[in-house]
Amino acid sequence: MLIEIAIVFILNAVSTCLGTLKTIFLSKQIIKPVYAAVFLDAFIFAYAFKLIAESSGFVYILAFALGRLSGVFIGNFIENKIAIGLLEVTVYKHIEDGIKLADELRRSGYSVTTEKGYGLQGRERLVLNIILPRKELPELQETLSQTGKLNMMIKNISRTYGKIGARHAPEMLR
Repeated sequence: MLIEIAIVFILNAVSTCLGTLKTIFLSKQIIKPVYAAVFLDAFIFAYAFKLIAESSGFVYILAFALGRLSGVFIGNFIENKIAIGLLEVTVYKHIEDGIKLADELRRSGYSVTTEKGYGLQGRERLVLNIILPRKELPELQETLSQTGKLNMMIKNISRTYGKIGARHAPEMLR
């Protein structure tokens, strides 16, 4: 009985993890891995459900629910580690500091576009738009934290066209 409960837990954790990854891949428009994930998820889920239907007891349902919970956690953990996708980071700096920062980031290989904007009380600001793979965000944040006070915004983007910087792998271009 304990082995069956463990199997239900593990099967549902794997099934839910696959379902979570499937949703993430779909949201990022990466379709090929979705087919395998859906097939395996359906197969595993059906087998786990069969085990629960043939058993009796609240413990099997609890194992199923805990497996689902842990599957979401594991799927999210995996997705954060592989960090698929592109980000656009917008940084707002005073003109002089912004020019220095943009040049430093370009020397590091980041794709940086600048434009003049106006902040609080109409003060001139330089707006830096930086496009990078999501997995490089911690490194960029470390670089930006060394520049003093700044305001920034981070957005997920689904596609880019054209050059996004020498630092980025060609497969990031779609």
